[in-house]
Amino acid sequence: MVKVVIIIKSIFPKNENEIELVKFIGRFQYLSSKDVKYFFNDTYYPKRIAKLIKNNILRRYKKYLVLAENGQYFMKILGQKTTQLRYDKKYTDRLKFISHLAALYNKDTRISFIPSFEIKDKTAFTESSRKFIGILNIFGVKYLTYHISEEHTEKYIRSVIFDLQKETMYKNILILINDINRLNLRDFAFGFNSVIISNDTDEELENLKYIHQVNWPKMIHKLYKDTVHISEYNFCDYTNNKDKYITTFYLLDIEKINKIDVFLKSNSGKQVDIICGENIVKYLGKELPLANYKLINISDFIEKDIRVYD
Repeated sequence: MVKVVIIIKSIFPKNENEIELVKFIGRFQYLSSKDVKYFFNDTYYPKRIAKLIKNNILRRYKKYLVLAENGQYFMKILGQKTTQLRYDKKYTDRLKFISHLAALYNKDTRISFIPSFEIKDKTAFTESSRKFIGILNIFGVKYLTYHISEEHTEKYIRSVIFDLQKETMYKNILILINDINRLNLRDFAFGFNSVIISNDTDEELENLKYIHQVNWPKMIHKLYKDTVHISEYNFCDYTNNKDKYITTFYLLDIEKINKIDVFLKSNSGKQVDIICGENIVKYLGKELPLANYKLINISDFIEKDIRVYD
């Protein structure tokens, strides 16, 4: 009996990155083979994965890694709870996207992610009725996060809208979707602080990291020098209180779009300058055709070196 315990313990991972990987899979159930790279700083991780599989810590299920028998036992030793692996496609598609999102931001100190299945407070709805996938905390701002995949129907989109109409706890919303063109953007203006809508591609998810790291004052000074200042109005970010009303967009914010639209319709002689990148100007142009657009390369003004420390 003692020998068996010694043998089992000898196969447990000791490398910090490997332990983190196994704990992640224990928490999220699935990890795409393509997402393993987010857990290692070297190119030798395929050999590490092969060893974990050989030792029955992990096993492959189609294109994903899941816990194997010894991995389940390892989680018990570490005191981490696990749940029985789910196989039904409707639920696992959701789990797999949640896992991908969490893996993508795994080592980024700017972001923390709590999946929906770990959120205890479900006072407004029953667990099964809520559509959000988790809470994404970006630089201290918490976003109630939803995902609309290509397999989700118009009925599902309407259920997300209904979900948001009832939301009272969170004031910032993030909606990730496979194609923004599927949405009637104005349907998502509810009076929150912000409703950010983004495509769910890896490129857009990567850009999301820096939503609070754009040096807008530097950009405004370059474009307007000292002729404008921070605005006290809720529909724009900068103004000269005369004829310049300026607002900035890093990603689509439906609440901000709605406020600008209300202002322009009520003030036909006024002009609003919108500063944004080429990635979203076509959507903004459709919603706010009367605005004046200034296209910039926002990446030139992102301060990526900012670090967050606990």
